[in-house]
Amino acid sequence: MKLIEPQEYNLLINNDDSYSLKRDGKDCQFSKPSTTKDLAKLYTVSEGQDLLYVGITTRSMSERLRSGFRASGKNGYHGYKWKKYQKVELKLNVWLVTSIDGYLSRHGMEIIEAEVAYFCRLLSGQWPKYQHEIHFHQSTDIHRDLALTIYKRTVGSLS
Repeated sequence: MKLIEPQEYNLLINNDDSYSLKRDGKDCQFSKPSTTKDLAKLYTVSEGQDLLYVGITTRSMSERLRSGFRASGKNGYHGYKWKKYQKVELKLNVWLVTSIDGYLSRHGMEIIEAEVAYFCRLLSGQWPKYQHEIHFHQSTDIHRDLALTIYKRTVGSLS
């Protein structure tokens, strides 16, 4: 398995439960592979050196964020717990992993997602601040190595 460099965005949450994206200081929209449907993507949301959330999706990132911001509790889903972080620029990284067969499956990304949350707990002393669920599966050294790289890159610690 190989970790692909993340697509990095700055995320600003607006007062109307929408968001704005910037890349390299300029307004932007998501681009491939973040816009690709049916492709498992892991994404991290952080503020400074604090990991707020780690998630996965097979939808386009714009669809996933839209549903997380607009959820009102209907059918039990209230959306992102971090969606009230208005007027603060957050860092959003979108990650892909390749394997021999192409891109890693949703199941494989769930393994890495859980390990990223675990490394946050292990190294910072706390779980990601707004994490609300994790899917636990058995991992290998490779999954754990990729997760540690993602966590360290997300919080700005490359040591």
